[in-house]
Amino acid sequence: MTTANVDDRKPVSEMVDELWGCLYGYKDYISDPLERELADK
Repeated sequence: MTTANVDDRKPVSEMVDELWGCLYGYKDYISDPLERELADK
């Protein structure tokens, strides 16, 4: 959960550090750089 003045995508990278498997989200919501970063994890 983030406050209204924070881009919701910013904390995603830290939130998924301990996850494994699939992560689902809206295609248009996840930017290309974020998609590449998440794929590398």
